Amino acid sequence: VSTGVGVGGGHRPLHSATFRRRTVALLLLLALPVEQPSAAPPQKTQKKPGVCPKERLTCDTKAAGSCKTDLDCREFLKCCHFACEKKCIDPYQEPCTLPSDPGNCKDYKQRWYFDFEHEECKSFTFGGCRGNANNFLSHNDCQKACEFTVKRGQCPLFPYNFRMECPSSCKSDIDCPKKEKCCESTCGFVCTKEWSAKLGFCPHKPAMCGKIGKPMCLHDDDCPLEQKCCSRCGLQCLEPKK
Repeated sequence: VSTGVGVGGGHRPLHSATFRRRTVALLLLLALPVEQPSAAPPQKTQKKPGVCPKERLTCDTKAAGSCKTDLDCREFLKCCHFACEKKCIDPYQEPCTLPSDPGNCKDYKQRWYFDFEHEECKSFTFGGCRGNANNFLSHNDCQKACEFTVKRGQCPLFPYNFRMECPSSCKSDIDCPKKEKCCESTCGFVCTKEWSAKLGFCPHKPAMCGKIGKPMCLHDDDCPLEQKCCSRCGLQCLEPKK
């Protein structure tokens, strides 16, 4: 039986081979890279889709807003600076076309909204919260922001088969340069020159069209003399109806 006594009478630790193996295993374990804690989940984005309407007023003072970021607004509404205050706005609608909205609260504040149908600013009582963007502090602010929402003139005819998103679009005429209107096109609503219509009326369209021809014009200016651009089994220049 081994007594653990070595040659020459020197002592050595029992189970030395096992001890060495355990030491090597421990050193290897310590050498392994420490697993990094998982990254914190990304913060919720501060912006929602859509584009805020442009500010149309010169603001000497800014009223206390009802929001700071898009996250303060319900559903798809965005926090936009409009009419000299930050408010939750539908980015897909022209503010001046919306009906008056007193909101949910019980305050009594006189505000002004643009009556799109009659093209004039009218007063209403605002409750102090919610509501919509057609809400102005004064009659003068309402007039400045909305008087050019609809310009005179007619949009040209655009033959199209489908709609797609436009890189730069408009919501109303006020978003366009002075002599242009916000009109429907092959890719949504875009700013374009108004349709200058000649005198007279286009002849009636036939009850049935065997074939829709290639468009030969887009507006009356494309046609010679007194001819008009008419939709008759495709856009073409025709003599006006007598």
